[in-house]
Amino acid sequence: MNHHELLAALREAGVADDSYGLTVRDLPGSKYLQETVPVLVENADGRWTIDAWERGKHWIIASFDNEPEACAYLYAYLVPTPRHS
Repeated sequence: MNHHELLAALREAGVADDSYGLTVRDLPGSKYLQETVPVLVENADGRWTIDAWERGKHWIIASFDNEPEACAYLYAYLVPTPRHS
């Protein structure tokens, strides 16, 4: 899945737009993201990361060599899989 498909899938799953961020070249970025929300970041070196910020501190939650893996990770992070009992 790419970031356009991720965006559509998250909306279809009912995930609120303010629960995550996308920082990629071909989509407008948000200046005001809530702290601690996971953000998909397309880095200049070609890597993809899931980042977060809190109180001015930045950390990388996960790092990937390609977009599909990063998108799949963020989707799984935000959309819980139902558990069977």
